[in-house]
Amino acid sequence: MQTIEAINKAVKALCTLAMLTGLSACSMLGLELFGEEGFFRDRQGDYLEAESIPRINVPDDMDSYIIDDLLVIPDLASMDGESFLQVPRPRPLQGNPDQAVVVQRLDERSWIVIDASVSQVWPRVRQYWLENDIELVLENPANGLLDTSWFVKDDNEETQEKFRVLVEPGFQDESAEVSLTHISLPQGERVSDQLSWPEQSMDAEYASEILGEISVYLANEIRNYRASTVSFLAGNISTKGRATILTEDGINMLHLRADYERSWAAVGRALERAEIEIVEEDVDIGSFSVVYGGRNEEDETGFIGRLMSVGRQAETTSFDIFLVESETGIEVLALRVVDVVNDSANSELQEQQGIELINELIQTIQDFI
Repeated sequence: MQTIEAINKAVKALCTLAMLTGLSACSMLGLELFGEEGFFRDRQGDYLEAESIPRINVPDDMDSYIIDDLLVIPDLASMDGESFLQVPRPRPLQGNPDQAVVVQRLDERSWIVIDASVSQVWPRVRQYWLENDIELVLENPANGLLDTSWFVKDDNEETQEKFRVLVEPGFQDESAEVSLTHISLPQGERVSDQLSWPEQSMDAEYASEILGEISVYLANEIRNYRASTVSFLAGNISTKGRATILTEDGINMLHLRADYERSWAAVGRALERAEIEIVEEDVDIGSFSVVYGGRNEEDETGFIGRLMSVGRQAETTSFDIFLVESETGIEVLALRVVDVVNDSANSELQEQQGIELINELIQTIQDFI
C-alpha cells in the first residue's frame, strides 16, 4: 500500500512539473495564455463588435419554413452611448397553463389575461400569425400593436379579413392582456392606406374564435417553452401593473387604468378568486354587494388550525363595492354597510374596525385582480 501511495504522489508531482514547464515554455516562446492577446482571453464583450451577415436564402427548388426574425434589431440614428456587458437572459412563461392563461368575456367583448410580462407574450402572439401564414404589416412593440395583412378565410372567399392585436400590461405586475379588433370588407374593394379601425370588432364571434385559438397557443407555449422566443423591444413597455392603491384620509381605494367593462370583469374575477361571497351585483350602476370577514390568519392554516376552528362562526361584515369612472380610469371604492342596532353601542370602535376591513378588502382585490 505504501508503495502504491508513493507512486501516486510521484505521478502527481511529475504532472504538475510538466504543466509548469509547459507554461514557462509558452512564455519563453512569446505565447500569451491570458490577457487581451492571450489564448484564454475574456470574450464576453465580443458581441459588441459583431457585424450583420446576409440573410439566409433558401433555393427556390427547396421547401422551407417561414424564416423570420424573432428579435428585430431597429436601425439606430446614433451609436453613441455606454456599452453594457450584462445581457439579460430571457425568462420562460411560468405557472399552470390552465390558470396562467384565462379568456375573460363581458357582453360581446373578450380578451386574454396571462401571467407573463408583455416582453414574453409579444413574440409568441407574433409567431402565432406567422405560423398560420398570415403576414404582419405593422409591428409597434413600444405600443404593443400588431396589424395583420388582409387575408381570406377558407370558408368565405367573398370577404377579406384583417386583425389588429393589442398586447398591453395587465392589472398585476408582470402580467399582460391580449385583445383583438377585427375588420372585414368585401373581396376586391379598394382599401385606404389610412384605415379607420372600429371600436368593436365587426364580427365579434369570429374575433372570439381567433382569440380562443391564441389563448390555446399561449398555453401550449408555457408547456413547450423556447428560450429564444423573447422580445427585448417589447421589453420597453412597462411591466408595472395597471392597478394602484390610493389612500385618502386613511381609507384605501383601488385605481384601475382601464375602461369600465375591463375593470368590471377584473374586479368580479378577483372577488371570485379570493372566495369573497358576492350577494348581489349590478353592472349598470357598477356595484357589488359582498360579505367579507377579513384575511385568514396564517396561524390557522394546517390541520391543527382547521381542527380548532371547527364549530366556530367567523364574524363577517357586509360591504358595497362601487366602480366610479374618473378622468384616468376607474376608481374602486368600498363602503361598509352600517348595522344601526349593533354599531350604536360603540360607534367609534366599529368605525375604526370598518376602515381596517375596507383597507383589507381593497388590498385583497388588488392581490387577486
